[in-house]
Amino acid sequence: MDAKESPASSKVIVQCVDPHNLYDSLEPRISQRSPLRNLHWKSPTRPLRSIPALNITLSREDKSTGTASNVRRHQIPGLRETPYVKLYLLRCDDKETYKEKARREVRQWVKSQTSAGDGKSNKNQEDHDAFEWLIVHVVLANTPAASQPRSSKHISLDTTESTDSVNSKSKWSGKSSSTIFDKLRADFNSGSKSAFNRVAQVRLLNPHDKGTPLSPADLEEQWQDLIEGIKACILRSFDARVAQYESDIRERDGQRTLPGWNFCTFFVLKEGLAKGFESVGLLEDALAVYDELSLGLDNLVQDQFRKGDSDDSGALLSVSKESKALLRAALEDENYSTSNGTSQRTLDLRDILTVDREQFPFDAERRNYQDLILTNDVSALDLRIYLFAREMDILLRQALSEASKNSPGSKSSINLHIFADLAERANEFINLAARSLRMELYSAWGGQEGLSAQELSTQRAVTGNIVSTFEWRAVMQIISKVLPPLELDVEYGTGWLSLDSVELFRIMDKKSSQIQETRNRSNRMSLAADSRSPSRERSQGPHHKRVSVIPEEATTRQVVFSRPGAERLAVWISRLIIMARRAVSNLEAVQPWLVEMKRAALHYDSNTKTNMTNGTAQRASLSEAKDDGLANDKSDSVAGLDSNTLTAAASSKSTFLDLFAMLSVLAYRVVADTNSHSTAQQALIDLVELEYAQGNYGRSARYLHSILGPLPKTTYKPSDSHLLRIYADCLRHLDKPTEYGRCLVACLHCGLYGGSTGKPSAVHAAGYVDQLFETVPRIDATTLPMSTLFMAPSVSKVITHLVNQDGFALRLRLRPLSPMTTPLIREVKLRLASQAVEPRFISLKLSEGVVIGEDGTDLLLQTTVMAQGWYMPSELEVSIGKLRLLQHFRPTQHDESVPVDDPLLDQPMAVPVLVYPCQQSMDVSIVHAPVIHLAETRKLLVNLMPGHNNVSQCRLRFKTATAGLRLNIHEAKAHGNGQRLESLRTAREGDALMTFIDDLKPYSESSVEIPYSMEVQTEPSVVIRVEVNYQTDGGSFELYETASVNVILPITVNVQDIFRDACMYSRFSISPSTLVPLRLLRCQLERNEAYCPVDSGGFDQPEMVFPKQPASWTTRLVPSEPAVISATQKLTLCVDFQAVDELILSSLEDNFISEFSKTPHHGTTRLLAGHLRNRVRTSWTEQDLEVAALTEEIEIWNMEDMDWSSVLCALDSNTKVEVEKWLQVWHAQTKPIKFLAGEAPTRQLKLHVDIAPHPVLVMACLEIHGVGSEGQTAIVGQAMLADLVMHLSNSKEDVVDALFEVTNSESWLVGGRRKGHVQLSRKASQISVVLVPQHMGHALLPTITVKCRKQNKSSGGDEVWTDLPSDVHNPMQGRCIQIIPDLRSTTVEVFGDTPTDGNGRLISSQGHQAFG
Repeated sequence: MDAKESPASSKVIVQCVDPHNLYDSLEPRISQRSPLRNLHWKSPTRPLRSIPALNITLSREDKSTGTASNVRRHQIPGLRETPYVKLYLLRCDDKETYKEKARREVRQWVKSQTSAGDGKSNKNQEDHDAFEWLIVHVVLANTPAASQPRSSKHISLDTTESTDSVNSKSKWSGKSSSTIFDKLRADFNSGSKSAFNRVAQVRLLNPHDKGTPLSPADLEEQWQDLIEGIKACILRSFDARVAQYESDIRERDGQRTLPGWNFCTFFVLKEGLAKGFESVGLLEDALAVYDELSLGLDNLVQDQFRKGDSDDSGALLSVSKESKALLRAALEDENYSTSNGTSQRTLDLRDILTVDREQFPFDAERRNYQDLILTNDVSALDLRIYLFAREMDILLRQALSEASKNSPGSKSSINLHIFADLAERANEFINLAARSLRMELYSAWGGQEGLSAQELSTQRAVTGNIVSTFEWRAVMQIISKVLPPLELDVEYGTGWLSLDSVELFRIMDKKSSQIQETRNRSNRMSLAADSRSPSRERSQGPHHKRVSVIPEEATTRQVVFSRPGAERLAVWISRLIIMARRAVSNLEAVQPWLVEMKRAALHYDSNTKTNMTNGTAQRASLSEAKDDGLANDKSDSVAGLDSNTLTAAASSKSTFLDLFAMLSVLAYRVVADTNSHSTAQQALIDLVELEYAQGNYGRSARYLHSILGPLPKTTYKPSDSHLLRIYADCLRHLDKPTEYGRCLVACLHCGLYGGSTGKPSAVHAAGYVDQLFETVPRIDATTLPMSTLFMAPSVSKVITHLVNQDGFALRLRLRPLSPMTTPLIREVKLRLASQAVEPRFISLKLSEGVVIGEDGTDLLLQTTVMAQGWYMPSELEVSIGKLRLLQHFRPTQHDESVPVDDPLLDQPMAVPVLVYPCQQSMDVSIVHAPVIHLAETRKLLVNLMPGHNNVSQCRLRFKTATAGLRLNIHEAKAHGNGQRLESLRTAREGDALMTFIDDLKPYSESSVEIPYSMEVQTEPSVVIRVEVNYQTDGGSFELYETASVNVILPITVNVQDIFRDACMYSRFSISPSTLVPLRLLRCQLERNEAYCPVDSGGFDQPEMVFPKQPASWTTRLVPSEPAVISATQKLTLCVDFQAVDELILSSLEDNFISEFSKTPHHGTTRLLAGHLRNRVRTSWTEQDLEVAALTEEIEIWNMEDMDWSSVLCALDSNTKVEVEKWLQVWHAQTKPIKFLAGEAPTRQLKLHVDIAPHPVLVMACLEIHGVGSEGQTAIVGQAMLADLVMHLSNSKEDVVDALFEVTNSESWLVGGRRKGHVQLSRKASQISVVLVPQHMGHALLPTITVKCRKQNKSSGGDEVWTDLPSDVHNPMQGRCIQIIPDLRSTTVEVFGDTPTDGNGRLISSQGHQAFG
């Protein structure tokens, strides 16, 4: 953008008629109020438009041109600038002057304007130049008018009354108080309601002038009224013009199909509408009109092409005169010389952008397009160029307008989206215009028929040069407009242009997240992937210095591209640069050099013998060729070139190569920080071919590393195959074995799955493989995906148990991607992973070396680790020398630890593997200790069964998986009658406390007792993980087990003590604490020195106890001597029991194992028996347990309920079928299994029972009068007398104070002294009470409660009451009395057949007492 261009986006002419020479005084004051602000235009056919700022230009009427009616108008409107508003500047100092002269002159002027603007005969013609008029009364200082007020306030002046009528109504003739301004408004303002004020007044006075009655605010308000009037006039004029233009456009468009219709006339008419929008600043509307014209032109050209007759309509030339002139000049200049361009020339971007400035094509004033259009002397290409030039001007004006509006003088406020729109439009238009120009040139040449080969070559070269010149200049013009707003430094030369690693990192940074994730996935087995970039050596010669096109500071570029629209603008600028480079490459003179460069890139194998110098080969024949002699041999190759830059490029190979490199580097640097990866990569690819053709292998490798990224990859594009081959050759020349090996793998993989030519040939594939295996010994430790060399491995889902050895094996099949035979592979590792069981990972290794052939090889991987649970193949590692191939398997379910977009997940889904130990291998189980003593630390029992192993040393490590659980490992000891564990010991290894056991014999069983404690006593179960490492004759093995142990107390015991004179009774209530019934075997209280338990009756046979039916056991305790009853004693209660669930599981498991062991598949016994046990345990209900407890047998469930398929799927197909058949028979033929009480573990609960001292025993009972022991009946509501008899029994106290109470109940109403205090001693005390029965039936006697206390002396000598423990012995407790109603028995004899005839007599009648 030039500095001379004004930022104004609008300009409207306001013409002043100045008969009194006021223009020079008024113009500066109006101009300083320009631009006009906030204009709002509303058209019936358009939405509301807001004009924030409108520039106006004041001009004086030129009287030499005559009146408006005498001016000859052109036949097509819109080609001239006419005023929107005409101001009549009136000076009238007093009323007499106005009445005698001024009014007549103003009326005459108004009449002349209205006759020209409102005449009916020429209205349609005049509305294209519609205007409004306004009378401005200018008041000067020191005049009579200056002393008048603004308007008369006391006269109500109707707008329809003239000054004559006002004067006639005045009370005193000639002494009217109205002002000149009032008279003007009355005479020239219209009386209609829709009319606006056409009269304004301004005063050219000093604001502090005392000669005016107006204040400074009133003076400013007059100016604002004038400005508002001008704004209203402009909007009215503009609305009339737009309406007229739109009407004419519709009329012309409707005549399109009529003969003689002319597109150029329609074009000028519609452009007048666009210029009208421009004049008021509605640039978007103007741009839309030009877009409509472009679309209409395209339709016209298409119609002409379909008809095949360009002269039928539209009046457009088939070939523009300028195209003919260019072609003629190119053909007639036979003495064209290329001597100026043969010498190598140093190019500079600023010179390139400005050298052809005078010949830039997009200039609406360059060829006087309007006159050409009016004379129908244009072609479609001319119109397209003119339209785009106008669109470009509008966009630039719009950008400058917004910049000046937001922040004048600051480039950061420029709207870059507008420049991006311009660049986008230019990119599309230049391609279209170039094609149109080429077609015009061929048409002007006369076509291609009848031309010889040499003539066709000349035609192609000349037309191509003319088109390339046009493209080059057009692109340079656009870039010179849109590149500066991006604020990038473009001051650099072409001396050895190249990109360093910092610049290349910008495009790699866009992929950093994906690359980093790929590396993380590749390093999961601690395998460090070598991802170093290729050589970064740069020659240090002085000719390699350059100045960067863009500031290298990252912060500067971030600021540049943080502005809205900057990224989009950069993308389109880079595409324009690529278009300019394409224009250079299309030159006929440079085709041999391009072909040579492409050939060098395609046939990379031919350049294998090249002298190396610091990683860069000497220049090949491409740069060694001579530049001289071009003009003599190919003078026609530069014919038609009219650009100094293109001429130099076509004349000198070195200049062409530098220009090609400069444009490629510039395109990359502009777009590197955007998201347009394709554009940046294409620029780099072109630079690769250029540098590779010149033998710059280090630079080419650096570019290719930026394009391809870390190799190998999981996916490839079709273009990668070609680039990988160049990359491999560069790395081979640079002697980079590690990167070279990676690239060879990528070449092989790309040819198989991503290459443009499909699978590589056998020769190429074999060559890649041979080179790879030759390079492997020299590379650094490198990790690559397995898919680079091998197909997805097939892992078996069935494990295999080894003979006479613990652990298991798993088979997998490896097959190479291409036909090859690998060297001897000695290391293959497969890792299984699980999220649910321990260990989380199991590694399987290859036992002996193997060679993988062309058809694939089956591998048997073994491990010494045993566990039980489902595992997924996680990783497979194959090591070939220092090359490690890693395969990650896809999980079956969503794994939050693995990113969703990880490219390594693009692998076949692995099949889950069920891992389980064989029947004869080492086994570990954890249960609760059989004896539970509530007063001691509780213990767990660890059972060790070595199976067929002769264990020399066993090391156990326990891990608690329950919060608050603590295992006292150091207190572990041997338990039971199994093998004696004399070598049991504990030792600490690191932070873990280990338990060691030596010499475990085969098929023996040993138990270790471990105390434990818990913070939360209500936990029903605990989970413990056990790691067992043991040494056998066959090696070292590991076993992982996870045990869930029920630690909740399975039994509940409640006790109730009953005291008597010489003994006491203890009644124990025993019930399950869970829903599992118990089988009670024995209850016993251990004898001690204080008491001698006397059983009141034991269990003759085991008794089943249910949660809702507890067992009751009572024993009598007799003190060994009377003194013990005064102290607290402890007795130990022992309860032997068996849980019904353990009875069920042990009986069912013993039957299943004994039967299944007879089959040939007994190796899976532990797997199936464990599934049976877990399935039954988790599926039974409370009713199932109760039925089994009552019947003491367990029924075999249906096979469908056992979900055998969940474990049978882990077996091979033959074994699965046979085992399934056996299970069907077992489920169908097995009868209910009786409980094997002897096989189930017997558990014992021990707890201390506290025996309290004997309390004060009070004998208390109710003796009812009149109720004998034989007939204990009472009548409802009849009171009965009773005596409450109380005395002390077997107490050390002689006299105590007692508080007694006879408690009311629903059956009795107690009267009399039913509660109170009484002195009790060994002598009986009687208290009378009254009992009234309330309900019929058997009723227990009321309850008697007694509380005793004694008065003692305190330490201070005061008497205080002390409560004494007491108990009541009521002999009548539990005795019932029958309560009957108060009835009588009556006997009546009745005579007669019917009740009415009969008579009767009373036989007898007696009360209820008689029946007692």
